[in-house]
Amino acid sequence: MKSSFSYGPNMIRKLPVVMGLVILVVIMIITNPTRPDFYKWLESEHGIHVSYDVNAGTTYTQITNGEEKSLIFRSGHIQHVGIFTTYDDLFTDVEGNEIKIKAVGILNMFFKR
Repeated sequence: MKSSFSYGPNMIRKLPVVMGLVILVVIMIITNPTRPDFYKWLESEHGIHVSYDVNAGTTYTQITNGEEKSLIFRSGHIQHVGIFTTYDDLFTDVEGNEIKIKAVGILNMFFKR
């Protein structure tokens, strides 16, 4: 009679794969970028600087070609999935031009989408 607590050779071979996947998911969860990380990326990739003042609230400015212009935040959407986060932000400048920013954050990095 076979014991119900014995493990077959197939189960032992699958254990490292399962443990590797679990470790990978845990690393992805830990290194999922935050909103301040997204603000740093906005500044480095798009020249959009985000600042916060108690009286004025959050202000957005963009520096392009050495010229600083004020931006108006229209809408934004963040979808936090655990192992990655998507960001969709819409800005307009004083002339009415729309600036759409779409990014995916994973493993402490951001990618345009």
